[in-house]
Amino acid sequence: MTRRICVLMFLFPVVLLAQSETIKIDRIGFNQIHMAGFTLTSNAEVNVKGVGAGGEKEQNKIHNYQEDPFNLYAYAWILDAHTREMVWRMTIGNSSTDWWNKTNREFDENVKLPAGEYELYFSSVEPAFSTGFMTLGRWLEKMLGSNDWEDYARKWNVTVSPVNSSVSDAAVLKYQRAMKDGAIVNLNAVGDRSYLSRGFTLSKSIPVEIYAVGEGWKGEMFDYGWLIDANTRQKVWQMRYDKTDHAGGAIKNRVERETINLAAGDYLLYFKTDDNHSHEKWNANPPYDPEFWGVAIFPKDKNFDESILSDYRDEKEKALLSLIRVGDNEYKESGLSVEKSGKFRIYALGEGRDGEMYDYGWITDVETGKTVWKMDYRKTEHAGGANKNRLFNDLVYLDKGKYIVHYKTDGSHSYNDWNSSAPYEPDKWGISIYQAGKDVVAKEINSSNLKAENVIAQLTRVGNDEHLRRRFTLDKTTQIRVYAIGEGDWDEMYDYGWIENEETGRKVWQMRYRSTEHAGGAKKNRLVDTIITLDRGTYTVHYVSDDSHSYNDWNQSAPYKEIDWGITLYRIN
Repeated sequence: MTRRICVLMFLFPVVLLAQSETIKIDRIGFNQIHMAGFTLTSNAEVNVKGVGAGGEKEQNKIHNYQEDPFNLYAYAWILDAHTREMVWRMTIGNSSTDWWNKTNREFDENVKLPAGEYELYFSSVEPAFSTGFMTLGRWLEKMLGSNDWEDYARKWNVTVSPVNSSVSDAAVLKYQRAMKDGAIVNLNAVGDRSYLSRGFTLSKSIPVEIYAVGEGWKGEMFDYGWLIDANTRQKVWQMRYDKTDHAGGAIKNRVERETINLAAGDYLLYFKTDDNHSHEKWNANPPYDPEFWGVAIFPKDKNFDESILSDYRDEKEKALLSLIRVGDNEYKESGLSVEKSGKFRIYALGEGRDGEMYDYGWITDVETGKTVWKMDYRKTEHAGGANKNRLFNDLVYLDKGKYIVHYKTDGSHSYNDWNSSAPYEPDKWGISIYQAGKDVVAKEINSSNLKAENVIAQLTRVGNDEHLRRRFTLDKTTQIRVYAIGEGDWDEMYDYGWIENEETGRKVWQMRYRSTEHAGGAKKNRLVDTIITLDRGTYTVHYVSDDSHSYNDWNQSAPYKEIDWGITLYRIN
């Protein structure tokens, strides 16, 4: 990881005998944020004056989703460039209206500031306020006329004097970039619909400060960050609404600053945003520190040893097996060969509510066909976003052997097509399996090859109006896994299989509706996956279908594993 870690003592070049200057921001239009910087070489009282715009009163407690739309929407403020704290802001209380103009407001105030570097801002973001047919800005344009409206906005400005030196917005941005480069990791100036992550490794335990600015309302976060241990996938830090404070501007702007200790290890920092109100475009007043919309982690020690920091990449191959980014009505599977018994970390995200899972994973033993693990709602936790986003993140013991890892989804709320808030890690929607120890004890293998080794008989991809048969002989009493998919409803099967004993002509097994479960897609798609025992002898497996809804000719949604429409018998050793 190449970066320059330094403590920036001065934001601007300062001449020791600098003359007093005035810093000014003007020529302001709607939906703009302007900035500039200035330096005070000693404690001083400065005069801040100008013209902004807004309403009649300012409330201490605002209960709307955004700031009161009649509050200030064109105003100035000053930040301490190093602490990122707001030290002065134009308010209703320190401004007044002209007798001829009740919208524009003038302010003229003396402010005492200690020696230091400061950033001056002026924001004129049009509030998301509507008269029912048009926004506030368009309403004012219509009332005032286009030329008058330009004159109206052109009066907005702010000046600060006397200061020892001043610089342009480009110099301020350059300073901010240097500050971000001094972070251990940063994800800042984040736009709409973003999902960002960056990894890092620490070889030594250190204290750090996390600085996060995002969007939240009524206990829920919409633009937010979190930090996880890259190996255990456990959350180390998370931006929670109840731990945030108002970040200035719209009440939904939230900020969190927290100092924590990070142990030596691998970490992944994330930040996600929804589809509006971000650094890309504000739909309400921006926060006091708009360029830091996102999250950054800074070392607390000013003499931070850069040698303990390195890059970490969360490559897919870090997982032994990944079935992720699963969309609606999908089924995915893969094989897992465990060469040495042990514990594995299963990290699975899915959809569930009221004790039932709708998008979930499970693991079956190839030899027995038995389910050795399933994503149980009771063992999941909230995965962020909507309450129905569920996460299983725990260690599971697997014996030596071969397994099939499965994942299925229903017809709504899945990767890239969410009908409610997405989880913290949307691209992990599915199931991933990680080694719990350092020794290589398992590997991913092709699941279709696993099945081929044990197949006794197979009648699959069955079409309409078919009756397929296959004879097989067992030389000893054998356990058999029966896997069959067919059509049925109202306690009756229409596409189904059965097994007959050739000597007696009797059915020794039949696919019955009451023994099936939903196979995905249309409700009439039915699945049976069971273990039976057959004596030594010769048998015939049958599969019959009616005149509609079969492989490659579905009249409703196909099952998750449409190529297995039919019946397959597996030998269990």
